[in-house]
Amino acid sequence: MFWRRTLSVVVLVPLILLLIYLGSWFYLLLITAAVLMMQVEYCRLAGNFGGKLNPIIPTILTVAFCLFAFFLPTPIENANTSLLMFSFFIVVFIYAFASSIYRGKVAGELLAVTLKLTGILTIGWAFGYHFILLRKADAVGMQLIFLLIGTIWCSDTGAYLIGRAVGKHKLSTPISPRKTVEGTIAGLVVGTLISIGFGAIFLSETLSLANAAFIGLLLSILGQLGDLSVSLMKRTAGVKDSGDFIPGHGGFLDRCDSLIFSAPILYYYLALTGILT
Repeated sequence: MFWRRTLSVVVLVPLILLLIYLGSWFYLLLITAAVLMMQVEYCRLAGNFGGKLNPIIPTILTVAFCLFAFFLPTPIENANTSLLMFSFFIVVFIYAFASSIYRGKVAGELLAVTLKLTGILTIGWAFGYHFILLRKADAVGMQLIFLLIGTIWCSDTGAYLIGRAVGKHKLSTPISPRKTVEGTIAGLVVGTLISIGFGAIFLSETLSLANAAFIGLLLSILGQLGDLSVSLMKRTAGVKDSGDFIPGHGGFLDRCDSLIFSAPILYYYLALTGILT
């Protein structure tokens, strides 16, 4: 198992970093492939909740969010983009209800509607849409993506290693019973320090020290929330991993769960504070 995990990291991480660096269509391909696989895994998980979902239309709608982010001006640049996005949200809601109404059944259909909306909005909008918006951010898009994934992944790693080494007090959540208070605190500290260091080296003209520290803490908290949220889905479904596509690491949803909430919050924090214009 160790060597499979290591080989996956050695092969995939350089490829992912290269595609982020290249940006443009290469980056769109990366994010589109990620959300496509995440949606397929999610629909498979939904079958264990008692609400079987055909992944075809949810996947198309999920990918559409990525295409909107890539081809349209950003919402802070063009108000018409916001209007178009609100209109698309209505289309998503209509699909979720209309597809269940068309089935002509009642039992379990409200659950199916909820599952469809949850998958499309969390994976397509929260994750895919905002990951592309962040990469499009003027001359610092690449650095912001590296800041995001570096902070989140280092926070996760710090929480895991410190939790295993010295963790004694359980977090007291049945969703992920192996997590500890010590590991959680370590993850917050490591994520904050990584963000401060990265900001000072690569984004010194964009982020103040205080902003970098706050972003690091915020992303670390949201990363752990995202991880627990997907753990809740998997525990409800009665499975350990969302998939087995990445040897030794599970599925795409397993690897990207910590990024689902952190990407949109980072984008809107930067936009609301005027750092992104």
